[in-house]
Amino acid sequence: MGLLRYAVCLGVAALLINYGIERLYTEHPLHFDGKVDSRYEAVRKAFEQNFIDGLEAEGASFAAYVKGQKVVDLWGGYADIQAARTWKETKSQDTISVVFSTTKAVAALCIAVLIDRGRLRYDDLVSRHWPAFAKNGKANITVEWVMSHMSGLYYFDEPITKEIATNHEIMRKLIENETPKVSAGTSFGYHTYTFGWLVDQIIRHTDEKKRGIGQFLREEITEPNGMKLAGIDFHIGLNLSEEYRVARVAPIRMFELVKEVFCNYRSALMFFKYSFANKESPPYKAVSNPSWMKISPQCTMNDPEQHAME
Repeated sequence: MGLLRYAVCLGVAALLINYGIERLYTEHPLHFDGKVDSRYEAVRKAFEQNFIDGLEAEGASFAAYVKGQKVVDLWGGYADIQAARTWKETKSQDTISVVFSTTKAVAALCIAVLIDRGRLRYDDLVSRHWPAFAKNGKANITVEWVMSHMSGLYYFDEPITKEIATNHEIMRKLIENETPKVSAGTSFGYHTYTFGWLVDQIIRHTDEKKRGIGQFLREEITEPNGMKLAGIDFHIGLNLSEEYRVARVAPIRMFELVKEVFCNYRSALMFFKYSFANKESPPYKAVSNPSWMKISPQCTMNDPEQHAME
């Protein structure tokens, strides 16, 4: 019991010291902008309250549509708080941010476009379009199983280097040599990183021009529909000339992490599961390869080279 009390006191002391250090940073004034339909003023208040309460420590934007009409368009805070660079929504400098796994929905849209054009079907075997994919027990995997995270390929055994990640031919061969970790189609296993590379290869093997996902998205979805939909500002593979617009991803600070863990039991459960996970367990492997993509304590998500990857 004495050891537990000592550990708790030490933890509290560490948090207080960490909190004190964080308070030494210059506090920037809060600022908000944007428009909301009068029916959704409560959304504006909730958005601003997140900043006032410290739940949103840096910057954010939020938009909502109802029946095709934009009813909420808000932004606030800082795109880079250390540089006091405010979050902006103007024609000359429209802040954009890293959206992490939201990209999976856009990748799924690319596949849906190809299906709509008759280039493939959800119930097609992947190997119908990509014969070498059938190696090592993958012959029965369908496009649908890949899209619904049921292919059994939720991590790759081969360590993913930056050279592999940026060379679709090397990645193709790597995937062909991989073996499903569970029997395909029998269970769900979130494809944290592998989803993007699998979908990219499916697109390359079914698109008549053999384009990768980034090029396909630009040429078939965002650019053709840009004027019609007042601009689709979404990128898989960001041009370096656009980097000045990107909001910095901030690593989670210790005080914020502890506050989140204590206030949200789901976050606490996820945190403890990951912290104490067996490094040989499938969930751990699914989020640790590639090893050079990190959120904390290092935050490599601010690397322009990673933003440029397709």
